[in-house]
Amino acid sequence: MQKTQRLDHFLPTRFKRGTLVRQFSKPCVNCNAMLNADAMHGIARLLDDHLALAATAHCPSCDARFAVSCVIDADKRVRRVVLPGWLFKLYLRSLPMQPGERAAREEAQAQLARDRAARDTATPAPAAPSIEYPRAHDVVGQYQGKPIPAYILVAGREVPFDRVAPDGRREPGEYLLDGFLVYKPT
Repeated sequence: MQKTQRLDHFLPTRFKRGTLVRQFSKPCVNCNAMLNADAMHGIARLLDDHLALAATAHCPSCDARFAVSCVIDADKRVRRVVLPGWLFKLYLRSLPMQPGERAAREEAQAQLARDRAARDTATPAPAAPSIEYPRAHDVVGQYQGKPIPAYILVAGREVPFDRVAPDGRREPGEYLLDGFLVYKPT
């Protein structure tokens, strides 16, 4: 019988068709805070073209505990399992390890590590020149603790906020503020 562990131990998992499931999250049933796989303790098994998950989630925000029982298919659609969580977990734990299940998980984790290493060693794109534009006093939110102005003034025109681009990439005709806020004329 397999041991239960934090669900993030079982991820990433690659399906036979090549689809990769890197993360799993679920809202708390009590306070709606989003819980990631590291807040869930249970088991995940790759069964043919489905990833079955049975775990107990613990919300650090409200201290609630609840069962998570679902199946993810190769198209990344998540379906709820009707069995009680403890019974589904027992079933998954009792199944014998399928040939290639461990190898598929190890290969997916190795590929993720290679991707991270390639991203970390990649040459960063040259930073776009930072131009200070007059900012609106109205804000539409915050990003990394900084307020996001609703618009900026460019040549006397209001240009509304479009999106956050952590890498500073933007399309021609868009304006960059603080290196990551993108403003797009309408």
